[in-house]
Amino acid sequence: MPITLDGTNGVTTNSGTLISATTIGVGGATPSASGAGITFPATQSASTDANTLDDYEEGTWTPTATSGTGSITAYTSTGSYTKVGRIVYLIGQVTLTTVGTAGGRLNISALPFTTANTTARPAVGVVREDNATGVMYYSYLNSNNTTGSIATTADGSVVWTNNYNYSFCFAYQTA
Repeated sequence: MPITLDGTNGVTTNSGTLISATTIGVGGATPSASGAGITFPATQSASTDANTLDDYEEGTWTPTATSGTGSITAYTSTGSYTKVGRIVYLIGQVTLTTVGTAGGRLNISALPFTTANTTARPAVGVVREDNATGVMYYSYLNSNNTTGSIATTADGSVVWTNNYNYSFCFAYQTA
């Protein structure tokens, strides 16, 4: 039996099915007027219960690129993310405009959220140079940090060539 909530008493307990044709506001968030769904507040309304979904966020970020050795003269970068609870899904792209004296690994920093503090790497990702070679690389994020690295499994170095474009994705747990 469906239940319709009138919102007048603040708390409703139900053992049946809840059907809502409007947006539900969580943690004091004002429900969106643009359609049906769940609206989370702009800042997390943290719950002490680990099984409570209390945070959802989408946004953009600007990856900072550095090289393992030497330095990059110029690059462009872009990124976006979705955070659901403590899990972040992140995509990004770095284009090496002018390589300079860069060598070794390609380091990506300024991640939008600090990674979890674990003894193992909190995440690995997939990377592809998609402008010229199509070569796949692996990537990893450092524990309790906002930095990750892109490398090959053989010697750790990426190919440092002007206008090479590295696209990547990570999924990781936040601190």
